[in-house]
Amino acid sequence: MRGPSLFLPLLCGTLATVSWSMGNVLSKAALCCIEPLSLLTGQLAVSAASLTVLSICSGAPPRLSDWGAGLPGILQPALASGLSIFGLSMLPASVEAMLFAVKSPMVILLAWLILGEVPNRAIIFLCMLASAGVGFLSWTPDSDPSATRGLGVALVLAGVLFASLYNVAVRVMSQSVDALRLTTASQIVALTVVVFAWIGVRPMPTLSVVMADIVSVVVSGLLLLSIPSLLYGIALQRMSATAAALLLPLVPVFTSILASIFLRETLTATQWLGAAAVLGSALAMPLALRPNRMAPKYHPRPCRKAVGKP
Repeated sequence: MRGPSLFLPLLCGTLATVSWSMGNVLSKAALCCIEPLSLLTGQLAVSAASLTVLSICSGAPPRLSDWGAGLPGILQPALASGLSIFGLSMLPASVEAMLFAVKSPMVILLAWLILGEVPNRAIIFLCMLASAGVGFLSWTPDSDPSATRGLGVALVLAGVLFASLYNVAVRVMSQSVDALRLTTASQIVALTVVVFAWIGVRPMPTLSVVMADIVSVVVSGLLLLSIPSLLYGIALQRMSATAAALLLPLVPVFTSILASIFLRETLTATQWLGAAAVLGSALAMPLALRPNRMAPKYHPRPCRKAVGKP
């Protein structure tokens, strides 16, 4: 008997990584004229509003009783995106994405410890290949230590931890809650937390908004939060957290490519080698998830009746 098809979750997961990458690059460009907390607040407002409209159109509007399903939103995007966007303001977009690639082995480790999803040897090998690729991506011969260390790195890695915990929580809750309802509730809860933080930090905000800033906030909010969160939630409903985590190394690859095109962040030959290793590990994921057909099948022998007994 064949298991459920992986085409839809793989497609949704891959599209989510592309959307995250585009959102990362747009957020980095927007940070030149918008401070991080204001940018995150605007992005969350756009994301929560768009998901609420989508929920209403689908016949399942958000309810007050959904607040419990939205608690993972405190982990991500409230804490994870909040910390990473401050780190992004201190680091190049490609470096921030490379650091966030640590999320893949971290999710697999947490899924093993919390959910009992024991990785097989092929998955462990792919994680090692992806980690090696990220190492090549992060290496530069004449790098500025201040650009890849310090507070920015610490903030991004802390965001990775909260995002990994979110993945595990969503994997558990998605078994009983629809992906759209879960994502919408999480975004609304996250928006509430970030708005209170924004008011606390800036009790009397003074905003000078221009049309270009509004477009940046709206587009980056959709690409960074609402669209990938929904797509990745659908993927987590139909595949294990371990399998979904193997798609995450695609984010630094796509981000590096887009950053080199639009932000003029160039990659060396060694970094392109790392990108190929990361991309190869993600593309090999379906092979790692296949059951071992070469394993010998166990066929119990029929019991022999004792002589003289019925």
